[in-house]
Amino acid sequence: MRKLVIAVLFLALVVGGCGGPKGLKLEKGTPIYELAKEVSKSYPVVDPDQNKELVKCKYFVITPGTFFTEMQLAMGKNINELKNLDPKRLPEFLKVNIERMGERNLLLEAAKNSGVAITPQQLDSTLNFIYTQNGGEEAFAKRIGGDGISLETVRKDVEREMTIRQYFEKLYNETKVTEDELKTAYAQDKTASVRHILLMTQGKSDSAKAEAKKQIESLLQRAKSGEDFATLAKQYTEDQGSRESGGLYENFPRGHMVKPFEDAAFTVPVGQISDIVETQYGYHILQIVDRQKETRPFDEIKNELEQQLLRNKRRELNTSIVEKLKKESDYQVSL
Repeated sequence: MRKLVIAVLFLALVVGGCGGPKGLKLEKGTPIYELAKEVSKSYPVVDPDQNKELVKCKYFVITPGTFFTEMQLAMGKNINELKNLDPKRLPEFLKVNIERMGERNLLLEAAKNSGVAITPQQLDSTLNFIYTQNGGEEAFAKRIGGDGISLETVRKDVEREMTIRQYFEKLYNETKVTEDELKTAYAQDKTASVRHILLMTQGKSDSAKAEAKKQIESLLQRAKSGEDFATLAKQYTEDQGSRESGGLYENFPRGHMVKPFEDAAFTVPVGQISDIVETQYGYHILQIVDRQKETRPFDEIKNELEQQLLRNKRRELNTSIVEKLKKESDYQVSL
């Protein structure tokens, strides 16, 4: 269930700069225009001639021109790999990256408005660490230069990433865990074991998703009618990681699965089968095999539990902050 990604220099995905109040437009006849035109055959929404507003808010607009310009800066010559991606998966890849660029830009604006600023010393320290890990500045510059990426681009991208991280760190410092929350968490089930069947929808067309929904509904009926769940999973699940074991995931703790999956795993009674659960990967049905509580004394694991709850709160905070910023900035997406 891995996400489709193209590896780039230091950041996993493009951080992106603000597109400005009107966004950018690509010049016809340029290599980046021709690439965008080719890619738009699989995903017309990024047609550089139409140059529609893909993401907009009161701070910035992202057009196909903005998107491909930022992608080219971050990926250099590697951007041409877009042509080699499976045309069926390309739209999902572009959609995810456009949305990520919009959210990153929004967070960058929020960070700046809150007074976050990276000092030259902080930036140089981080960059020197990157250079050291890659054989020194000269060797690093030569390697990325071969891909058409400049040190200045890296510097700007790293500064943006550090700005966003520092913004969240300020918010994290205000996040606390109470004694009551610790005791409640201690009393909850610690791990769950489930079997599941997954039908993938990621990167598929609407018609394919509709077909997957019909199939999972049929499988749910069969499972609830008494057919052996492990046998059904071996035959139908598209999760290759658990297929041979009959869809089994054993003794996983909270925070290790995507939230809808985890919610079902820890709330559906042991021995029963869930309704259809939809995640970013597709449609699941779960059979709850077992759950276990913590066996160590409360005082022994109190600190460990506090760190776990803090991580969960921070993950939830990440999502809530982005949604709050979108609402406040009249954030709109047209993909």
